[in-house]
Amino acid sequence: MKITVIRRIVAATALAAGIPLVAIGMKGLTALPGESGQESIAPLIADNPAGRRYEIQLQQGTGHDIQKALNSLPAAGGRVMLSAGTYIISEPLVMDRDGLELAGDQELTILKLSDRVNCPLLVVGQTVTPPQRHVSGVTVRKLVLDGNRLAQDHECSGGACDQGGISHIRNNALTIRGAEDIRIEHVTARGARSGGLVLEKGCRRIHISDFTSHDNHFDGFAAYETEESVFTRLYLHSNAAAGLSADIRFNRNIISHTRLENNGSQGLFMRDSNFNNFSRLTIRNNGQQGIFIAQDNDRQNTPCTGNVFSELTVTGSKGPGFRINDITCVANTIASSLFKANGEGAISEASDKLIAQVGVSVECFRPVRESVCWEKRNLRTDHHDCLRVRF
Repeated sequence: MKITVIRRIVAATALAAGIPLVAIGMKGLTALPGESGQESIAPLIADNPAGRRYEIQLQQGTGHDIQKALNSLPAAGGRVMLSAGTYIISEPLVMDRDGLELAGDQELTILKLSDRVNCPLLVVGQTVTPPQRHVSGVTVRKLVLDGNRLAQDHECSGGACDQGGISHIRNNALTIRGAEDIRIEHVTARGARSGGLVLEKGCRRIHISDFTSHDNHFDGFAAYETEESVFTRLYLHSNAAAGLSADIRFNRNIISHTRLENNGSQGLFMRDSNFNNFSRLTIRNNGQQGIFIAQDNDRQNTPCTGNVFSELTVTGSKGPGFRINDITCVANTIASSLFKANGEGAISEASDKLIAQVGVSVECFRPVRESVCWEKRNLRTDHHDCLRVRF
């Protein structure tokens, strides 16, 4: 009996039995020969009377197969599961419907942008600008997103940015735009021609955890027009620009248990960002400031205000550990934090006493001939103690 006939019989039996979640694990269960002469991936979607989520499993394939599987999910949504392997992406993967999930097998599942395609890798939300509706309930987890930046030529599709169509979206590993109630878990974004992860166009209630971003041409993680979201256990390192850039109405968010290390400019760059809570951040060995907060250029109505920074450790910055760049950036607080061995001191302010400081310690090691000067400053009393230790 021909193999395609056998597959159709198995598929029909599964549908009749109402098998949930399509966890059959057979490659190309209902596949038909593709144009290339090899069988394409066309997995089974089973009827699901028990109310459990629909699931499609891909054992291997390309970005085209992944997009086809996402598009095949019913209106209520469902899950596409990718087995271990590398899936080559030649055009943007788009998750622009509610209730979709894309998941892999941790670091063993890699989505890699093809050479010279110069496009975003994965987009959650609509690709039209501005988006016409909010996309909600989307999950991405257990994947590596590789932007293959050394084999790309442009930051945006087609060359110049913002010339219409998808050129409004930078060639990031992951872009979330105009979306609500989104979860990103156990994902690595690396090697993008623009940013590792970018949030934009009005995002709310985004939850990102166990996320790593490195070796990107610009920021590891940039968030614009993002509110009421939670970001925890991030590792943003070795990016050419900032580890984390919060810019343009980044308001009322929580960022915790995060490492920002060895980035080209700042560990954390902020403008026009208000009432956020940053706690337990380790910011180390960044190329300019550890933390930089400012208004948006000369727009005095775009300050950083009402932000709380607690339990920070900021070390080894080439510039100051914390720079408040504009006098409009008031009503911010640093508490229970340590600054150590930053190239231009601990806290630099555009004017005196712009930021409230509670329980902040500063340790400064400077070579003084054959000595090292250790300075511990109690910032509540503005008192200095200096000990000289000869080696």
